[in-house]
This record gives sequence, C-alpha cells and structure tokens, in this order.
Amino acid sequence: MSRSNRDEIDSELNRKPVTFTDETLPVISCKEIVQKDPVFVQADIEEKPADDHVEIDISRFNKFLGRVEPIVSYYLDDNLERPNVLRHIKMRYTGDETAQELFTLSYPDILIDKEIQVTSLSWSANSSSIVVGYGSTSHEGLCMHKGAVCSWNIERYKINPNKPDITIETSTCVTTLACHPERPGIVAAGLYNGEILVWDFREQDSLIARILERQDLHRDSVTSLQWIREPKLSKKKFILVSTSQDGKILLWNPLPSKSNLKLTDAYFVAIKGGNSRSVGKPMGVTSVTFNNEDSETFIFGCDSGFLYKGSLNSVSSVQSREEGLADMSIHPKNPVTMAYQSHDSPIYSVRFSPFNRHLFLTSAHDGQLRLYSQLFANFGRCFAPAQGAIFTCRWSPSRPLVLAAGSEHGGTLIYDLEPHEGTPDSLLLSIPVQELPSSDKRSSINALEFNHKTPNILACGDSAGAVIIWKLAERFTAAQNDEIENLRILANSFGDS
Repeated sequence: MSRSNRDEIDSELNRKPVTFTDETLPVISCKEIVQKDPVFVQADIEEKPADDHVEIDISRFNKFLGRVEPIVSYYLDDNLERPNVLRHIKMRYTGDETAQELFTLSYPDILIDKEIQVTSLSWSANSSSIVVGYGSTSHEGLCMHKGAVCSWNIERYKINPNKPDITIETSTCVTTLACHPERPGIVAAGLYNGEILVWDFREQDSLIARILERQDLHRDSVTSLQWIREPKLSKKKFILVSTSQDGKILLWNPLPSKSNLKLTDAYFVAIKGGNSRSVGKPMGVTSVTFNNEDSETFIFGCDSGFLYKGSLNSVSSVQSREEGLADMSIHPKNPVTMAYQSHDSPIYSVRFSPFNRHLFLTSAHDGQLRLYSQLFANFGRCFAPAQGAIFTCRWSPSRPLVLAAGSEHGGTLIYDLEPHEGTPDSLLLSIPVQELPSSDKRSSINALEFNHKTPNILACGDSAGAVIIWKLAERFTAAQNDEIENLRILANSFGDS
C-alpha cells in the first residue's frame, strides 16, 4: 500500500467511525452451523449455505473483505515497524506453572552399595545426553567403594530409565565430572583418590587421557572440574581446571598425545593465620567458577568457608613446606587477589552469573545462598530457606533473575528475583517460588544442571541415587525485556549494602 493511500485511510478514519453493521453476517447459533461434511470455499464459486435458514451473499462478502483488508494490513504493517510497542507491558504467565517430571533415571547395579549417591551431573555438548557420576560422600580414610559414570540420551524414542546407554565403572568414587563444551562424547571425571580421567564415549577404547606423571596428581579428592577457553595462547582451545581438598587449583591440557594429561599451570592455597602449626598447610578448595568476560579471573570457595578471587596471571610465590609441592613439574603460585566475606561452614558451590560479569552465587553447609558482586567484599543478598545445607546452586541459562539450589531437606528450590510490587525483599529471598521434590522426598539434592540448549529442562541428582529430569514451566524460562537491566540494578545496589 502506498503512503498516499495510507494517508487517505487515516483521513477517512479520522472523519468518521468505520462501521460494518450492514456488511456483517447474521448472528447464528453453534447448532445452526454444525455439519459433518467439510465445505470447501472458493471466491469465484457460490457455495450452498450450510443451513436453509442462513443466506450468504458471497459477492457482497468479497466486496466487504476488499474494503477492510487495506485498513487491517496498514495497521499490521505499522505495528511491525514499532518492535518496542509492548516493551513496557509486564507479561503475566497464564499457562500451567507446574513442573512436569519427564524421567527418573537410576543405575541399580551400582546402588547395591547403599552408600552410593549421585555426586555430579553434566550435559553433553549437544545437550541430548545427561552424564551422571556415582560415588559416596561418607569416607573414613581410604575409599573402599566402586564408582561409575553413566550416560542416558534423553532424546531417544525409547529410553530405559534403569539401563544407561553408556556405563563406565571406576576403581574409586566419582566426585565430580564435566562434559566438554563443544565435543559431544568427551567427558572428564575426578575421583576420590585424586585421579582425573578423560573419556571419549564415541571411541571403542574410550579412555583417552589420564595423569601419568604421578608427582602432579592431586593428593586428595578432586572437588570440581571445569572446561575453560585457554586464556593466554589460543582462545579457541579448551583446557581443564581441577580443584581439590589438597589446596591445589591445576590447569591441564586435556587432549594431549600419548594419553598423558599434561599439567600446564598450578596454584596452591595455604592457610595463613590461626594456629602456628596449621600455617602453610593446604586449605581445601571445593569449587571454582570463571568469569565469562574475563577468563583469567575466577572465584573459588574453600572447605573452611573462606571465599576468594583469584587470577591466572598471579606471580605470587607460595610460602609452604607442604609435602610434594617441590616435586611438581610446575611450581605452584598463590592465586589470591581478593578475599570476600566468608560463610560459617564449607562452601559447596560458586557460580558466576552468565548475564552479569560482576555477580556470583554461593551455597554452603550453613544453609545459605548468597549473592556477591566481585567488586565488593561483603555479600549483597542472602537467601535462608531453612532446608539444611545447600549442596549446589545454578543460574538459569535463559532467565537472568532465576536460580536453582539443591537442598539437604527441601528438594530443589527455584528462586525468581524479579521485583514484584508489594513483596518485600526479605520475603522474596527466603521463600522459593517452586520446590521440586527428590525421588523419595527425603533425600538431599547433591547436583543439578540446566540444559543450556533447552533451558526448561533441569536435571536433579539426589542422595538416593536417582536423577529426575524436569520440564519447567514457561515462567522460569521466558525472559522479560527488562530482566538483564534489573539484574544490573541489583548488582549495582550491593555497594550500598
């Protein structure tokens, strides 16, 4: 439609209201138009009316459509030229807000040992498979358990929830695992005895790398693994970062030749204060998270409750006589650049927000979830759900203000930080908007992971050895236009707290 024709339409609409009362069809009831046989309509063929009591003048109806179509098309086109017309309208979710349980996965053979639990979860690079680590959280000295890594493809037409597609048994408990971000089938696992193993599930001989230089092996259980882009040489290459109760944060070349997992850099966290006998001893590192926009900056939590910022660029030397440090192929450095307000007990999980470079989330044995800005030492917000220890926490990959936490007694807790009129912050931060039960409603949630390509899918692993795959309601996955801005405002407010 030309601009002159549009102006004529606007002029016509401004002069008098447009009414179509003489052109509309008579009002008829549902009973009058119900028929069993389909009626096919063509504009140039006069159709037989569906009922003898209704007369349709096809010629007049076509003329009516010819007159109103330009007006309707004009305003539809006009709306398309204004994409922000609904920007300030708050969307209300009118659909079903109940989460749907899709599958409950379990590996009965490993669960014969009643102490075995789900210890870790990770989605494959293509997000079609969930990989599960099994082990025990109860040890006194040496580990006497068998562990396992299992994988289920949840996109299969038929899935056997009690029979994994892939099963690899390990000599000791699996304590953590991580799938490669870009190469489906490649999985790294950390064990209770300090070993790190890398498999390619697509290969017949699936074990492709392990630590052969024993002096570089962790001397205590591996607590976390994370793939990051190599920050110094090639942004395209991924390296593997491991943390351990032995106080070390180690960087590895994960896909080397000759199956040797080669150490590329090393950091060590030592106790500095307190009893003189403990100074220089390792401070167990429990979790690490790297900044999305600055891959050389990371946050890590410790079993003492201490929380630190670290840098891969650190050149600070380590003051420690801990056994084995001098024998490592790379002498470790002290990574600490900043200390944050600590938790009162071991920290289990730390995670940077994927939508804000400064915000990060922590969970701990003290039952608290905390939000920090990396710019300020004190935490900005604290969640206290009163459900025992919080073993794990994750940000939603699609909604900037939604996060999930795995609790000791309350299942999986979903929080929505979107401001609601009339709701005080104290209530917003203490009451989750949804609670998802564990498999037997008594077990703790030890691990959870959002599916990054299908963010309404959430996997939750519990202490009974089960993994529940949930499909979340739309309100937890569909972001509003101003949500990232609200997250930024939240982060900026921490400096005033």
